[in-house]
Amino acid sequence: MPLTDLYRAVSEHTGEFTCERLRKPDETRVVTFKHLIQPPAPLDEAAQAVIHDVGPLRAFYATFGALMLYHDAHSGEAARYIAPPAEWASLHDGFAGWTQDLSDEERAHTLPLWVEHCVVIGEAPRTGNYIVVATDGESAGQVFEFDNGGFTFAPKSRDIVAYVEQLLTPDAAALTEIASHMRFTDRNYGTQWQILEMRDNRGKHIRTQV
Repeated sequence: MPLTDLYRAVSEHTGEFTCERLRKPDETRVVTFKHLIQPPAPLDEAAQAVIHDVGPLRAFYATFGALMLYHDAHSGEAARYIAPPAEWASLHDGFAGWTQDLSDEERAHTLPLWVEHCVVIGEAPRTGNYIVVATDGESAGQVFEFDNGGFTFAPKSRDIVAYVEQLLTPDAAALTEIASHMRFTDRNYGTQWQILEMRDNRGKHIRTQV
């Protein structure tokens, strides 16, 4: 998808989650969502050095400064955060915190070869799970998600543009994964709600898997 079309798709996509109350599933509520777009920063020489020339990564960041996907304004919850390059170092430090104590043998058996040459561009907020782009070798440009629970690197897409496209059109399995860590908290009462189904303005209606 051309980046101009992707920008339009992100900016126009809205919808709602039907949610159930934690520990009281007979109670439901509707949470509306949209995607927040931060304008891109100028790509000077320093930014060009940070943003590797792999796939459409530089073109993506010339179009989007940052993205907060499936954002709920009331709770502040979101499914994914694709961060501006200025935040990548901090995200990488968080990611490295899960791997820095591995022995050489453990690293050889646990980590993909491309991990030594990657950028951490985002996260699933408040989970310790990260969005990683390989920058060298056969996997250069590909997007992976690191899950600290199983210490896994799930391949998600061939590049950042395809990754965002996929997030805009989740299936039941993807919605279930999103729902596994999103909790909408009522600021007044502290009540928490979790996703049961999604409806969007494109006519898509999907439920989480039981």
